[in-house]
Amino acid sequence: MIFRILGIILGFVATGSFWGGLAGYLFGRVIDSIVNSRRRGSAAFTFSRHFFDEGMFIDSLMQLTAVVVKADQKMLKSELDFVKQYLIKNFGTGEAQRAILKLRDYLEEDIDYQTVCANIRHNASIQERLLIIQYLLGLAQADGNIDSNEMLVIQQIAQSLGISNNEFEALKAMFLGYAYRSGFGGYGFGNTGYGYNSSSSGSSSSSYAYTPSLDDDYKMLEISADASDDEVKKAYRKAAMKHHPDKVSHLGEDVRKAAEEKFAKVNEAYNRIKKSRGMN
Repeated sequence: MIFRILGIILGFVATGSFWGGLAGYLFGRVIDSIVNSRRRGSAAFTFSRHFFDEGMFIDSLMQLTAVVVKADQKMLKSELDFVKQYLIKNFGTGEAQRAILKLRDYLEEDIDYQTVCANIRHNASIQERLLIIQYLLGLAQADGNIDSNEMLVIQQIAQSLGISNNEFEALKAMFLGYAYRSGFGGYGFGNTGYGYNSSSSGSSSSSYAYTPSLDDDYKMLEISADASDDEVKKAYRKAAMKHHPDKVSHLGEDVRKAAEEKFAKVNEAYNRIKKSRGMN
């Protein structure tokens, strides 16, 4: 609009006539259209850059994998198998091989995880950042025992990624509060799309009959047990939007399927809470 007004003024001053002002208005309208188009293009770029593409996602994942693995001073075969199977399942064999080569390089480097996280936080959506922490929790428990140093590092990474403590506790409740069939003698991720298939290594499987507690369910919705029914409903809607699988579908169908299972956990938690409260 500003260029149209300026055009009218300059056209009228230059010619002293109505027609000069009209010509200035039309010229100003063209300039306004060009400027607004560029602004829209810039806004679209700003939006799109806040979502990882596959290559950025994998590279960042391998850097943070190296940080977590080195937290307990060693990389076990079970952890390497976990990484390989995750990559193959979600991105294919070729991309997995390239990523493992990068990981080997990163294991030799002193990775500044805060710089890595700052870049992720700038470019990734909250859904993608939560997905990274979900993966790191799976990596840490791949040997059946999450080392305290590993958990501390993952928590620090989560904080650097802008993930709140409530969000972090919700992921722990989702993926460490539930025990699945696993060959590691500990909590497994076999039913989450992130797991290690024990049958491929010859390990024996063990079954764990863990009954999810309401405390875990409330953590998944990021609220306390004394929340009102209305607060429970609002928390559920917020969690469902945050963990919706469509938010990460651009990273591949298998990543989306993993997100679907996380989404299902939110729904299951909500249904158990409703049943315990007698909510409709």
